[in-house]
Amino acid sequence: MHKSDILIIGGGPAAMVAAGTARQYYPEKNVSVLKKSDESMVPCGIPYVFGPLLESVEDDMIPCGDMAAKMGTELIVDEAVDIDYDTKTVAGKSGETYGYEKLIIATGSIPKIPEQIRNYDAPGVFFVPKDPAYIRRMHDAVAGMRKIVVVGTGFIGIEIANEFCDTGKEVALVGSRLLKHSFDPEVSSYMEQIVEKKGIVHYKNRRTCEIVLDSDGHACGVKFEDGETIACDGVVLATGYRPNTELARKSGLSMRQGETIYVDEYMRTTQPDVFAVGDCAEKRHFITKRGIPVMLASTATAEARVAVANLYSINLVKSFSGTIAIFSTVVGNTCFGSAGITEEDAKKQRIDIVSTVVKVTDKHPAKLPNTHEQAVKLVASRATGQLIGAQVVGGIDIGEMINMLGVIIENRMTVFDLLGLQVATHPLLTSAPTTYPIIVAAQNLAARYLSKK
Repeated sequence: MHKSDILIIGGGPAAMVAAGTARQYYPEKNVSVLKKSDESMVPCGIPYVFGPLLESVEDDMIPCGDMAAKMGTELIVDEAVDIDYDTKTVAGKSGETYGYEKLIIATGSIPKIPEQIRNYDAPGVFFVPKDPAYIRRMHDAVAGMRKIVVVGTGFIGIEIANEFCDTGKEVALVGSRLLKHSFDPEVSSYMEQIVEKKGIVHYKNRRTCEIVLDSDGHACGVKFEDGETIACDGVVLATGYRPNTELARKSGLSMRQGETIYVDEYMRTTQPDVFAVGDCAEKRHFITKRGIPVMLASTATAEARVAVANLYSINLVKSFSGTIAIFSTVVGNTCFGSAGITEEDAKKQRIDIVSTVVKVTDKHPAKLPNTHEQAVKLVASRATGQLIGAQVVGGIDIGEMINMLGVIIENRMTVFDLLGLQVATHPLLTSAPTTYPIIVAAQNLAARYLSKK
């Protein structure tokens, strides 16, 4: 039997961060990562495999053994098929048994299979798994296709459609309004305008019921519920992911909403010495405290660090109080970011809020080259002024701006705290200090509170 002090099942971002963090915090312990293949892939890079940035993102398909060796951890290539919590062992598909002192389950997520769509499994129909071998085969298969239909308007669907378009393919995008769970309607609408201007045809609020097949049984079209059919050479079903929790369920772990593994704020499961992190673990929203199906590498790696910090004792240094659902993406030449709760969702959940939108240029003066309009939307609690949501649109710099807003939300800062926010500004790098959008937006909201007094 193979024995490890700390055994991690999985090989995605959560697993590898857990392994590296464990080596830092517990150098006297041996750390092993149990994964069914030697290769891993950073999920965020998958869409860019299909566009002009392929050579730049190929490094995302990396041998886990190399990464494990650099961290001083051991990679075991085997598939975990069962866990015995009484004997503290994991059974491998190879027949080997792996003992552990502490176990971290980081089995991630797998694509949702939309079995309600007829012929979903036909040749010429593709999913988007976090599987380098599959993605390579998919890349080669779609290379010669002229027209592709992408079903799904989440981050992966939009980004893959964008990359296909940038390589000269005709692209149809099918689904609801773009990124509706992360952005309010006015931001989605702006994103839709960019997508359509690029030449992507957006079949908004259309539901796919069937993949149409040619005489050889290969996908040649998509049929909607209303009977309309659009022709294509191939179909990508970017219809989301579900937690990969079959192993956890089979072994008897307590499961929660969305078939995720129950965890507390220290990422502990219901079994002693067993933790779960990443897409397979239960997610609660930082603001609402309700379950939420957010699957993000940033959330997963934060959970991994919290779990490892509390493996051997509850240090009370950090617990995980919920995901702030922080996202960013690029459509065309415009960047979008979101954190916390949207105004639309806040109203649905009966949270009394105030909001504001500020638009400025991201350099000063505005006539400088490569200047981009920048919009910041803030959502705050009407009762306390606490910032609970933010959305940003603009140039490349909004990637870090939304991260700043994420820190503000996670630390429960109010719009009044932001009035004294000190930021570095420069004509070539930021908007003017007199119109820095986060501060101006906070001032707009603060004025509503103060004017009542």
